[in-house]
Amino acid sequence: MTLAALPLQLKDFLRQGQVALLMWDMQKGLAGKAINIESLKPNAHQLIQAADALKIPVFWSRHILPPLDLISGPFKLFLMKKQKLTDPSLLVETMTEGGEDVEFLEGFKPGAHHIVIEKSQPSLFVDTSFDLRLKTLGIKTLVIAGVATDIGVEFNCRHAAALGYYSVVVEDACGSYTQQAHDRSIDFLKSWTTPVVSTQEVIAHWR
Repeated sequence: MTLAALPLQLKDFLRQGQVALLMWDMQKGLAGKAINIESLKPNAHQLIQAADALKIPVFWSRHILPPLDLISGPFKLFLMKKQKLTDPSLLVETMTEGGEDVEFLEGFKPGAHHIVIEKSQPSLFVDTSFDLRLKTLGIKTLVIAGVATDIGVEFNCRHAAALGYYSVVVEDACGSYTQQAHDRSIDFLKSWTTPVVSTQEVIAHWR
């Protein structure tokens, strides 16, 4: 890529034909627990509708965990913190297939033409077909919305950059479990390579 081809303005990142929308973990057991879920819902809907109108690919992550004996050590420790445990033998299986917590939020069922990718890690690039799908479609930029800003959203921006993809974070369509966690990640992303914008800024370019 020549220096002249680098995206320098928002319109360059959002160029139709090389951009996709990623709805991150819009599930009852994850996004459903975000402190700002009600305020981000209408913004998320607007992004999906705008993408669909222009036939921009829409990806959805779906977080499903395997049985505890197949979860790696680092993520067992993460689950212990979430479940407030000090003894790993007390861990309870969560986010498993068939459970209510892996269901998408009411009103956020992916369309038949959308692409749902299941994962068990905070990056959609690990042990999934996501990278291949993006390359096949010629995608260069991911517009990311969903929950949680400080976990999957930031993690995927970092991983995407390591693989040569750009990302755009839609601040008012993202959420977390504390305001402090959300703000911390937004501050980092603003200082990094990722444009942090509003829903209306994205839609203005997609109209």
